[in-house]
Amino acid sequence: MRKIALFLAFMLLVSSIYASASTIEKMNSNKALTKFSRGVTNIVSSPGEYATQTPTAMEQSPDYLTGFLMTIGRGTGYMLLRATSGIYDVVTAPFPGPTNYGPIMKPETIFDKAADSVTK
Repeated sequence: MRKIALFLAFMLLVSSIYASASTIEKMNSNKALTKFSRGVTNIVSSPGEYATQTPTAMEQSPDYLTGFLMTIGRGTGYMLLRATSGIYDVVTAPFPGPTNYGPIMKPETIFDKAADSVTK
């Protein structure tokens, strides 16, 4: 049984290497560096989602206690999404992927979102 599991794991590894090698497109180093830096920025600044979600949560709630609880929930959810997006960008930086080096989360960083809220 152990030999079969080891063989299947090996075959999965070999087939995934072959599949990824056959789908690799030409790397654009400028876009890859942008994607990598966006990923690092999103990982480091993901806790800032608590601050960016506060105005939205307060607008949607009838009182301050509900708004505070909504801020915690929304902030945690968006923080996890932003951190996951950053990890994805860092790991897949050399590859164009389905978005051709573009962001998978809008806005690209929390700084873009903060700038939009200040200019409104």
